[in-house]
Amino acid sequence: MKKIIFIIFYFLFFSCNTGNKNSIKWTDEEKDDVFKNCITFAMEVDKMDAEQANRYCYCTLDILIKNFENKQIAEEHLLKDPSLRVTWYENCK
Repeated sequence: MKKIIFIIFYFLFFSCNTGNKNSIKWTDEEKDDVFKNCITFAMEVDKMDAEQANRYCYCTLDILIKNFENKQIAEEHLLKDPSLRVTWYENCK
């Protein structure tokens, strides 16, 4: 009986104690905010037309979502290594 209780406890402890439990994923609001800021930047600074900016920003947002767990982590990495923006710019242009 003690072995069964121990096995059940062991199973519950490790199945419920995942590292992703407290992680914060990209919210729709964060995605919208990043996309909106990207469109503004692309049209005003890079002088893209609306269609180019739209394609570029969808591509950039996809890269961010695939490479970073959430917006905060993405911002931290981009502050540490701004050259990532240039790489993505070339890939999405």
